[in-house]
Amino acid sequence: MPEHAPPARSTVRRLQLVDLEQVRHTQAGQEWVPHWHEDWSFGAVVQGRCRCSVGGQRWQPRAGDLIAIAPGTVHTGVLEATGAPVLVVMFYVPGRWLRRAGLVPPAASGLVPAPELAARAAALDTLDAVQAWLHAAVAELGAGLAAAETGPGPTAAEHQVLAGLRAAVTAGETRVAALAQRCGIGRRRLHQVLVRWTGTSPSDYLRQARLHQARQRLDAGESLAEVAAACGFADQAHFTRWFRRAFGYTPGDWLQAGR
Repeated sequence: MPEHAPPARSTVRRLQLVDLEQVRHTQAGQEWVPHWHEDWSFGAVVQGRCRCSVGGQRWQPRAGDLIAIAPGTVHTGVLEATGAPVLVVMFYVPGRWLRRAGLVPPAASGLVPAPELAARAAALDTLDAVQAWLHAAVAELGAGLAAAETGPGPTAAEHQVLAGLRAAVTAGETRVAALAQRCGIGRRRLHQVLVRWTGTSPSDYLRQARLHQARQRLDAGESLAEVAAACGFADQAHFTRWFRRAFGYTPGDWLQAGR
């Protein structure tokens, strides 16, 4: 990419009446650092293909695939630059919306081929169309992933570490050594468990927790400069750069979508 070219960005749309967030990724070559979402992620590859790491597992979704990523699952991704158009449409869906809609999410993250349903995701331009598509997609993913074979999951001890990690981050812990202490293990063991089951390091995990905190502060009306300082970023430009690398769009895009 030429040095003068603007950074690749996605477009974000917030459907606030139903608590949904819609993002369209179209920039071939765009990459995401390790991150997670607090809500369920449902989407479709309409055109092109991707390479992802989801919960430490390698994925290669391509046109016609539906995607489900469970809340809190760390993932990375890149839209492959093949010379052909790329379009990935994602929705970030809170559990309360699923409950109101009477939908049961899949048992785990995964991919399901559904070409016709994936193609329909390109033209979801009304709230009714979005909700109807989500009803169909969640049902398709639930059925497809229920039949899929899954490998062994974390042991009971690893589950305990991962649960302790989430609790410590939620409580505001910001130091890797303190995370390990709260989980009752050493830093090396914490690193091993995180890399195996999330594909990311403790420091990357903490940075993403700070970015989620930053989104909440932005929604509460704090300025970009205030949020950057409160969440431990060197300056506003540093904060904006990491925010875009994690979510695909800038803090300003997020605020504009909220309006």
